[in-house]
Amino acid sequence: MEKEFLDYEGLAEVIAKIEEKYGLKGSLTFRGTVATVSALPAVAGCEVGDMYTVSAEGQSTPDFTDGAGQVVAANSEVAAVNTGTDTAPAMKWCIIGPVFDVSGKLSFGSAMPASPSSGDTFLYLGSTAYTYDAVADPPSDVDPSALGWYEFDGMDYALTTDTEVQGGTTYFTKNEQYVKGVIYVYSGSAWVAQSSGDIMVPISKAKIDALFA
Repeated sequence: MEKEFLDYEGLAEVIAKIEEKYGLKGSLTFRGTVATVSALPAVAGCEVGDMYTVSAEGQSTPDFTDGAGQVVAANSEVAAVNTGTDTAPAMKWCIIGPVFDVSGKLSFGSAMPASPSSGDTFLYLGSTAYTYDAVADPPSDVDPSALGWYEFDGMDYALTTDTEVQGGTTYFTKNEQYVKGVIYVYSGSAWVAQSSGDIMVPISKAKIDALFA
């Protein structure tokens, strides 16, 4: 099952769309971090573009552009916007989106980290990587080609055409090592998959565009 998340490129796209929609270009100003939604200052007293990080997950109030009762994810950025006019301002909080805290929690990229520490968590977004593992003592009554086994010619692996096990030939199985969209945790000696079948994918630019169409 695919699950979507907002990566840094997507976040930049969302911020650009919000700046365009509410005339905030160049005016977003980070004002700090608050623990909860209720700890936000009164939006009516904020300047357009004032932005805060909300640490804990909560629910929006009537002071939000999406109305009350919407989920405000942990580590969401919210910005003060004017949904009215210059002469009759109507200040609201606009949810920009959750941002991953990558300090010791979750990082992501297209290549696995070169020097991981035990407990590091990583979302792999590169092409699926494979290993080729030698088949130990293959039984003589199997068809290597039907099983999808490989041979190594000294430079590369290729599917075998042998229909019977040949003495002196080493066969290999092709196995997934790192799968795009899967979260891994470093055990101290190896990366161990943690996604339990869920595949993480960045929210596409097309979906972000559709939200602001």
